[in-house]
Amino acid sequence: MKINIILVFSIITMLLMGGTILNAEIKQDSSSLLPNFDGWTKKGATAVYNADNLYEYIDGAADVFLSYDFQELLSQTYENDKKASFSIDIYKHSSEKNGYGIYSQEKPVKDANFLSIGAQGYYEKGVLNFLKGSYYVKLSGYDLGDDDKKILVSVAQTIADRLEGSKEFPVALKCFPEKGRITESEKYIAQNFLGHAFLHSAFITEYDLDGQKSQVFIIETDSKGSSEILQKYQDFIKKKGGNITISEDGTQFRIEDPYYKANGTLTLEARGNYIWGLFSREETLAKSMIDQIREKLKETKLI
Repeated sequence: MKINIILVFSIITMLLMGGTILNAEIKQDSSSLLPNFDGWTKKGATAVYNADNLYEYIDGAADVFLSYDFQELLSQTYENDKKASFSIDIYKHSSEKNGYGIYSQEKPVKDANFLSIGAQGYYEKGVLNFLKGSYYVKLSGYDLGDDDKKILVSVAQTIADRLEGSKEFPVALKCFPEKGRITESEKYIAQNFLGHAFLHSAFITEYDLDGQKSQVFIIETDSKGSSEILQKYQDFIKKKGGNITISEDGTQFRIEDPYYKANGTLTLEARGNYIWGLFSREETLAKSMIDQIREKLKETKLI
């Protein structure tokens, strides 16, 4: 009987230890992310927000963050003896795609001072924001004077070094061709792409193709692949009276979407877990773009 009790106790201990190790692998210890800085004192306790109370901190913008599966926010203000201060807000999202998505929604497109911090950051007076992995970090400086940029860059780099995750943008972004691409126009749409729930999310980039503005997209699907999404889209188009032309091998589609007539015809291709395409009035131009993306998807081993 004594042996059985010891055995049971040992098993329970092993399970509990295993659970602790597993949790440590899943979630980075948040207490390590906000260190002390020489010459600066933490002003009050670190504020922690989750999806249920994020509205208390950023009421007007909370819905956008939640649409990218926001998980947790750590917020801390630091102050020196001259009453200058800076705050650090560390937003944790559920995946690196969603972290990139919220960053892409807020980053400037033109005339930005981009920095090599994490995957990318940018600075303007009193503000430095950056992305690393699934973390979107926002720094704000107050009364920092001429040292504003120097202080914020130093703090941002220290935080970035403590964060887990990739220093690269999602791989799919490498598959957009360079020619005609409008600089820094890349974004990740997390929900309802083109207004359709079944299209869910997409990487998008704006192009100027021979004077014609166009939005090119790449959709990453789940393990079921692209067939289910395409079938729902075809059902929708047929219901609305649109036209669909399918290539002989069943991989390329020309779709007249009645909701986007002004943008031209949608040309798209689907292979494996990826769908990519664009609206264009020029079929030759559209097919060239489709071909280029296919080759880049192959080069990056995504298909």
